[in-house]
Amino acid sequence: MNQLVLSVKDLAITYHSASGPVPAVRGVSFDLAVGDSLGLAGESGCGKSTLANALLRLLPDGTTTSGEVMIDGQDLFALSPGGLRAVRWTTGAIVFQGALHALNPVQTAGRQVREPMLIHHTVGSEDEARVRSRQLFERVGLPANQLDAYPHQLSGGQRQRVLIAMALACDPQLLIADEPTTALDLMVQAQVLALIAELRRESSLSLIFITHDLSVLTYVADHLAIMYAGKIVEEGPSLSVFQNATHPYTRALAAAFPTIGDPSSRLAPSGLAGDPPTPGALPSGCPFHPRCPLAEDRCQTAEPDLRPAGPGQRAACVLV
Repeated sequence: MNQLVLSVKDLAITYHSASGPVPAVRGVSFDLAVGDSLGLAGESGCGKSTLANALLRLLPDGTTTSGEVMIDGQDLFALSPGGLRAVRWTTGAIVFQGALHALNPVQTAGRQVREPMLIHHTVGSEDEARVRSRQLFERVGLPANQLDAYPHQLSGGQRQRVLIAMALACDPQLLIADEPTTALDLMVQAQVLALIAELRRESSLSLIFITHDLSVLTYVADHLAIMYAGKIVEEGPSLSVFQNATHPYTRALAAAFPTIGDPSSRLAPSGLAGDPPTPGALPSGCPFHPRCPLAEDRCQTAEPDLRPAGPGQRAACVLV
């Protein structure tokens, strides 16, 4: 078996508001080996980004967590502040969704790429950091003269590539990409996806890729995990989950994509009525049953666990 870079066991994350506790993630478990990739999908509010931030302990103060996150054999929640700083960038790094907001507007792109190398002493001097940053820019498809550009002087795709260069600056084992292509046009999105896939092949990089788009995940991820109301409701090999979904929610997500060139598909797209439940006010039983076209009476009383649903595939549905 390949060595595990990340192991998550029964992770639960609860925010606290004036109206009471808000369970954003509820008992999520998965493993990620060296060179493997996992795609997380689901509607807004299902807990994807909260889960991503928890994997590097980037949650706001006052958040309650339980369960276990082991990263490169270390208990993430037991690390001291110094130990946590040593893990970020070097063992695990994250690419956020909004590059313009994630980058410092008063520092050049090159300075921001050099900063993690100098902090973690992965280079011996500022000159070495400059050489390494030029290499990283070349690796992500940016010209060296953009090193002296400020974020507002770069296009959306260029800023996203700067974030990827920053994430790779200290040669991490794990890259977490939290919807990195959402704000990009289709052509630039395709370029960024191809870049991430190429980087993963070149460096045996372990990847967690988060998006709403299942078709994107089948391109960049070996395995998929579909989240709803803070839990994984279906998981398995990416093509199998996309093409042979067994959970009604996964089927609805897969059917929501229009067929290019088919007017009937464009004018009458499949979809799912209603909205996901509010994390602080989940319905009893299966959280999906109020929207599920196949719901039965028993779905209102008991929340199913993941159960076998095909080769390497599991789904949390009583009909599986």
